Amino acid sequence: MRWETTLAVLIGLLMVGVTAGSAGALPQDSSGIPVEITPQTAEKVALTYVEWISKNIPLYKAWEGSRVSETPKIYYLPDGSKVAYEFTILKNDRIVGYIMISAREDLPPVLEFGKSKPPSMNIEKVKARYRVKRLLYLGALIYAADIGNGKAVHLRDMRIMKYPQKVTFNVDHKAAEESWRGILQNTANTLSSRTDVGVESSTPVISDWGQVDGVPSWTSEDSGNADIQYPNNIGIQPDPWDTWDGCTPIAASMVIGYYVSFPDKESIIDVLHHTMHTDDDGVTEWWGYIDDGIDNFAEEYTNTVYYPIFGEEYPYDFDGSNDYYVSMDDVKRQIKTYGRPFVLSINGGPYGLTTGHSVAVVGFTEWKNLEDGATWMYLTIHNTWYNGDEGVDSILFGDWRIAVATYVTANG
Repeated sequence: MRWETTLAVLIGLLMVGVTAGSAGALPQDSSGIPVEITPQTAEKVALTYVEWISKNIPLYKAWEGSRVSETPKIYYLPDGSKVAYEFTILKNDRIVGYIMISAREDLPPVLEFGKSKPPSMNIEKVKARYRVKRLLYLGALIYAADIGNGKAVHLRDMRIMKYPQKVTFNVDHKAAEESWRGILQNTANTLSSRTDVGVESSTPVISDWGQVDGVPSWTSEDSGNADIQYPNNIGIQPDPWDTWDGCTPIAASMVIGYYVSFPDKESIIDVLHHTMHTDDDGVTEWWGYIDDGIDNFAEEYTNTVYYPIFGEEYPYDFDGSNDYYVSMDDVKRQIKTYGRPFVLSINGGPYGLTTGHSVAVVGFTEWKNLEDGATWMYLTIHNTWYNGDEGVDSILFGDWRIAVATYVTANG
């Protein structure tokens, strides 16, 4: 789940000013303390967008006719302020996904949504071992149970992590306020007091989209902590490191798996764990190691897996390239123009603390609100924690402090 670097302070400084669509200066929120969104309003927004998503994004068509949980889970920032509401999406009394709605007006109404299990479903496992103070939302895909002393348990992989005391989000706060202003006004003018009817206001239109089909969605399933050394562990054999291979090797394995026929996921993940210098806890230092690990994959895979079986070199070669200033235009270029999935490493807190996560980006949808003109991009990602549809989520571009994209080209 985690990635870090000793040079993250430098990157944090470099990333100041990178916006959700350009490299210009971020508009600053000058309204003081942001208005808090009530759970009742958030539920109306969740209902509205779940239905809109089901009708406008083919990937989520199965959501049509769904409802959301009446009582949301509340997430906080480290300073104690509310930041997000998690709603479970239900259809025929079966859980089909989740949606995160902002709890404050300086963040866009929809933060993320997906087909995977709601993060809070694991909270009882955490409570069985720790005293939980509150739920934390530190940016896209980074949800945790605060257990005190600056530590938290990540609600997806159940690992203890440090978290920063201050969290910022790289989005247009002014545009977010405008979007909420229209929603709040329409909610106040709604004649019905029912909470299960959604917001009577215009919804966005899809202004652009792109999708790379055929990218595998998987996670590693072999065991760890074995008395065995690399490369003897490659494949389904137990690994010498922890049971978690690391989100970065898994994310990169899905991108590489897109290009090869009948990919052996465990072998690809294990080799990438080695070439990326991922440590025993699953941490990959992203400054140089992600792209270098992809560059060195084919040769290592040939020597350890492919040649011993087939007596010839692996027929593919891969080149990784890091982009420390990823923009929405870069996303469109990779997905829509080149048709290439890529690895995205994101961090919800400043300066590379161990709160980061890597995913495989396979598509995007761009939403435009006709009332206020705000445009938001949502990345379709495979999250590395689950297999199949349960590993598919959509996250708001810029819902992080820093981000690094690793583009992958394949030859062969």
